[in-house]
Amino acid sequence: MLTVRDIEKSFTGADRAHAVLRGVSLEVAGGESVALTGESGSGKSTLLHCIGCLDTPDRGEVTLDGTRISGLDEAGRAAMRRDRIGVVFQSLNLIPSLDVRANLSFQARLSGRADPQWQAELSERLGLTPYLDRYPEELSGGQQQRVAIGRAIANRPSLLLADEPTGNLDEETAGRVLDLLLELARETGAAFLMVTHSDRHAARMDRRLHLEQGRIA
Repeated sequence: MLTVRDIEKSFTGADRAHAVLRGVSLEVAGGESVALTGESGSGKSTLLHCIGCLDTPDRGEVTLDGTRISGLDEAGRAAMRRDRIGVVFQSLNLIPSLDVRANLSFQARLSGRADPQWQAELSERLGLTPYLDRYPEELSGGQQQRVAIGRAIANRPSLLLADEPTGNLDEETAGRVLDLLLELARETGAAFLMVTHSDRHAARMDRRLHLEQGRIA
């Protein structure tokens, strides 16, 4: 499903280029869950951004479902983000002017894959049915996190990416959120790659990869 081959990424500072990714390769199969761990500054978020079409690697290839996404132009990358990739950020990025119902369906409507029956099922399983008419500011942190998960999975993406999705939650809520992510990824057949600092959460994934100084250790 997802193949990453020898990608490199550098950022230019005040006086020199700083290499963040130094030839990273990995694979994630459909329905498989992989934890990505590493110290702060090891390149985890940069790797997710390159995979998720939010940034482009300097060298190497990223292929999703047979499509070489690292070679796409901006319009092509935007289409991949819209149609085939679901992302859950730690910052959530919910749209404050939209209620829960509209936030949940936002990406699915953009991709032309809105499915009212699937959205109703997601709302029920995520415990959000009583809150569909509320706005993000009226929700708890855990409820907002569940909206972000529902939005990411509503169009049944080929790839689900999560960057510290439980970082701001207490252990009990974090465990429930991870349960939902794993369950939904398995059921939809999405390849699931999650950045986490938690050894406990990493242990629940099918595999674990450790990123150290821009390389898979």
